[in-house]
Amino acid sequence: MSPDDETVAAIEAAVLAVPGVAELYRAKPTIGSALETARRLAARAAVSRVVLDDGVLRVAIGTDGSVPAPATAHAAHAAALAAAAERGLALSRVDVRVARIG
Repeated sequence: MSPDDETVAAIEAAVLAVPGVAELYRAKPTIGSALETARRLAARAAVSRVVLDDGVLRVAIGTDGSVPAPATAHAAHAAALAAAAERGLALSRVDVRVARIG
């Protein structure tokens, strides 16, 4: 299942609203998401920073140091999962990686 642009934007906004999250980075792409990104770039459409492949959502965050990184990652995980569920997107897993600690 591929999420629509509104769902992706809602997930990104939910993660960015988590206390301690300073930035959202493009998650490590898989082959499927890399192909989707290439299609979106060719169409001059916005490229999402979260990656969804086969029910697995991948998120990469930067923290601002106001909250310990593990707690921030856990809260980002919960926020992404809740935002996806609110929009009817069923996920088998949410992977949150801390790309930068501020």
